[in-house]
Amino acid sequence: RRLTKDDMSSWRGGKDAGGEPSVDAQLEDLFTKLSQAAEQGSHKRALKCADDVLKISPGDADAIRCRVTALIELQRFADCAATIEKDVVDDALRRDLAFERAYALYKCGKVDESLRILQTETSQDERESTRAMQLEAQLMHRAGRHGEAATIYETLFRDRADDVVGSPNTAVNLAAALVAAGRGSDVAAALKRLKISPKDSFELAFNFACALLETGNLADAADYLTLAKNQGAETLMDEDLDEEAVADELLPIDAQRARVAEMLGRKEEAAEGYRAAMAIKSTDAATQAIAANNLAALVGPRGEGGADAMRQTQRFCDKDGKLNDALIGKLNEAQRRVLVINRAKALLHSNHLDRCRDALGTLRKLPGAEGAREAAMLEAALFMRKRKPEKAVKLLTDLIASGANGDGGAVRDARLALAQIHASAGDYAAAIEALKGVKELEGTAAGAATLVALHELAGDASGADAVLDGSGAAGG
Repeated sequence: RRLTKDDMSSWRGGKDAGGEPSVDAQLEDLFTKLSQAAEQGSHKRALKCADDVLKISPGDADAIRCRVTALIELQRFADCAATIEKDVVDDALRRDLAFERAYALYKCGKVDESLRILQTETSQDERESTRAMQLEAQLMHRAGRHGEAATIYETLFRDRADDVVGSPNTAVNLAAALVAAGRGSDVAAALKRLKISPKDSFELAFNFACALLETGNLADAADYLTLAKNQGAETLMDEDLDEEAVADELLPIDAQRARVAEMLGRKEEAAEGYRAAMAIKSTDAATQAIAANNLAALVGPRGEGGADAMRQTQRFCDKDGKLNDALIGKLNEAQRRVLVINRAKALLHSNHLDRCRDALGTLRKLPGAEGAREAAMLEAALFMRKRKPEKAVKLLTDLIASGANGDGGAVRDARLALAQIHASAGDYAAAIEALKGVKELEGTAAGAATLVALHELAGDASGADAVLDGSGAAGG
């Protein structure tokens, strides 16, 4: 039995037969030191005291709790999780410390295991606590389940307002979850309802800018990104971070500013921003992956920094084209899809043809029609690289004939690719036939010019005149 304080008073300072302090006296002294260390915030000293107690009294519940708390405060999360997993044999204590174990695993990046423990091993009261709901929302966000994360945060602000309204981080996380869930249009109303200004912190300003970007408000998004950059630099400098650490923290803002510049048509500014983001020594793999992807798409493999960006995109996935675990929880579905597709394109451009072919299966399994469409185009390109144009033509012709399961974009891309193959082979009549079904070219100057050139190359002057006459009628 654990001695009570009254019990201790009867033997304080007692010694055993050998003149050494008794075990109970040693424990009392250690717990006194432990209590003092905890009150003073000296976590290293508290950890040492807890360890000393456990040497004398293995399995002591109070000492284990103190050890777990000290390890969390010292950010030794792996050691914390190991302590609970290996040293706690009492079922009741293990359940009491389930939240701490889940939190430690979350900080170690073990999202699935953390979520399982939080949802199955904590008590009902703990699961319904504010801290457990906040952790669950963060885990959902990391797992890519952004809609569920947003719902939990909204529930917290609705039902636990007194607990979370004063927490700026919770508002930041709510905005981030809404944006990631494709609900950027809801962010302004949510913050207004909570009487929170998007200018309250640089993190909130950044997430608000992302929401504006999603709704197409580029000018205001740019303004809020500038505000976030200035506020962030000032805040982080006040925290005595060095220049390199500040650059790392502000990396998402810089990368997003480059994205806005690209969307506004300022391509040189955007490319420079992406290159700068890639050059930063950072632990933020997700942001640098997006920057590399965007630069590769913007300048191509021959543009400045394009080849390096292409090489970086190849490292986003495993050999089968599946996205790395480190990126999955930090990107929304659209971002994950684009990265996987562009990684396969990078493999093609860098002539890793077998690896590109291995990635096609993953592309076809992506949600939506885009993955299957890109897989078909890449497979046709692979046939052309391997000098098998007849197989490329058959693949594209079959895709057009099938209607690509109703995907008009896939049919359009297949017709354009087929026209290019025929034109390259000198079969201009077949190229013209392939382009006839591309509605996007009808009535456009570019479409007319392409068809006129092909008719002339085919020696069909009357066909060229007919195109010109048709485009003139359309223009009138």
